[in-house]
Amino acid sequence: MKDVFRSLPLALKVIVTDPVNFILAVVPTILALLLYLLSIAGIYRNSDIFVAMFRGYVYNSEQATLLSQILTGILILFVFFVMSWTFVLVVGIIAAPFNSLLSARIEQKLVQRTIMDEDHQHALSEVKRSVLSIFKNELKKLCYLILAGAFAFVLNIFPAFYPLALFLISSLLAVQFIDYSWSRHNLTVGQCLSDVAKNIIPYSLSGALFLVVVPVPLVNAFVPAVATSYYTILWLKRQKKI
Repeated sequence: MKDVFRSLPLALKVIVTDPVNFILAVVPTILALLLYLLSIAGIYRNSDIFVAMFRGYVYNSEQATLLSQILTGILILFVFFVMSWTFVLVVGIIAAPFNSLLSARIEQKLVQRTIMDEDHQHALSEVKRSVLSIFKNELKKLCYLILAGAFAFVLNIFPAFYPLALFLISSLLAVQFIDYSWSRHNLTVGQCLSDVAKNIIPYSLSGALFLVVVPVPLVNAFVPAVATSYYTILWLKRQKKI
């Protein structure tokens, strides 16, 4: 259990002290933020459409404009609300190739063995060639997470099952980032399930800790990169590799 708490400082250190890791951690977050900002800008720029829509129901143009402004404000707030709950998932999809390389670099440094070619240009070309397979893996993982998340949502409807739903969601969050290590070491589905079964308490507990900060605006911007680093280190420790 001590690995759950001791892995976090090291996870932050390997990102902050390595310029390449820092870039890999920041770029996907910036891209995701731009995506949400473009959504907000799109709503604001198309507010005239709302004015035209309301003019069909009210005779006063000033009232139509006011209603349009209110609707625009509500939609922008809705985007922020959706962002608070989906940001980690969106960044996780955008950052798939970045996080895969970040996780590999962290393991390479800690285990002191070559996971990717030392020639950075060759390493980047390897990443480019593997982008398609990474995204396919992310889509498969996303389908699994959606199904399991839907099951957790159903459980959450009934108060008696709240603890079980929280446990399941926390475990899913952990699996989302541990999967980078699983994929890199070509673990089979059976081996992945065995790993979860053996480490279910550390994975679910750490997942619950990250789950607490996921809804916090701005803070959740750093969750995907830190979680990738954290679970790479936690997995290596649980596998007795470091």
